[in-house]
Amino acid sequence: MGTKPMVFPLDANGRVYVLHNEADEPVCTGSRETCYRLLALMLEVKKRADETELKMTESTEQIAKAASATAGMRAEG
Repeated sequence: MGTKPMVFPLDANGRVYVLHNEADEPVCTGSRETCYRLLALMLEVKKRADETELKMTESTEQIAKAASATAGMRAEG
């Protein structure tokens, strides 16, 4: 369903643009520069959120492995 955020012109002269988010909803209107700057910010925030989520997933997996190893040691002892 979701697509990439995109910038579209709103007038034939290219003076007014609109930025749509991943759900194809308008986020802002303004100059081309304004829309592209906001787009860059949106993409950077998404990138950082994805990196944080990946780190959290890796940490959770490490904790699960450690807990499994500890439980295995207790069962042997």
